[in-house]
Amino acid sequence: MNRNDYNNNFYDNQNGYNDFSNAPQFYNDTKAAAGVSMADFSRRVYSWMAVGLSITFILGFAFQSVLSANPLMLEQFFPVYIVSVIVELIMVIALGFFIYKMPSIVSLIMFLIYSVCNGINLAPTLMFAGADKAIWAFAATALLFGAFSIYGIVTKRDLTKLRPILLIGLIVLIVFGILGIFFRMAALDLIISLIGIAIFVGFTAYDTQKIKAGYEYFSGDSEMLKKASINIALQLYLDFINLFLYILRLFSRNR
Repeated sequence: MNRNDYNNNFYDNQNGYNDFSNAPQFYNDTKAAAGVSMADFSRRVYSWMAVGLSITFILGFAFQSVLSANPLMLEQFFPVYIVSVIVELIMVIALGFFIYKMPSIVSLIMFLIYSVCNGINLAPTLMFAGADKAIWAFAATALLFGAFSIYGIVTKRDLTKLRPILLIGLIVLIVFGILGIFFRMAALDLIISLIGIAIFVGFTAYDTQKIKAGYEYFSGDSEMLKKASINIALQLYLDFINLFLYILRLFSRNR
């Protein structure tokens, strides 16, 4: 799946992930009524995100290594890639619309399958960019993601006001991405990369703040807390992946 596909998927996901308005409400006077503390819920979110990212990047770099050593295998890899793209689309659409209606174990399995497919789809991008640039891009992504995720946790500002700005920016990014397909200009590619990085560091802080909101919203129901943790983990996972792709694009503009 290419960068534009990721952007389109992420934009579609925001309709289902930006708030909890489509889910039942479980406010409770006792915040740990479901036997889960805020700290436990946060650890659960970041643990699932870390598991998903680990699966994706381990598979991505493994396939990249194999394809780089055997370029002729690209033709054989292509059918696997296509199937993976289709499965990935099905998984992310299903999670976006039905995550609060399915058992938490089912949504978790779908998230893990999505992570596997993403790893397969990421391999050609890593191959063409080069392993060295991919590693540096991953390191830069981890630093930026960590910094803005911490900001989302500690800030007293209500970041929900950023949503319209981020969504408009995402639409602009997609338009620029389409233009970039037809007009191969270094300046345009640089603009696309910088806008993409700016948008997804914004989404990182914005989605991090949902951890507290999700905990408070579902604090009276342990099953809904599990679903919410997977939901938010997927959002943060997507933020990291998209941020990585635009940083990698910035690093490999000359290739």
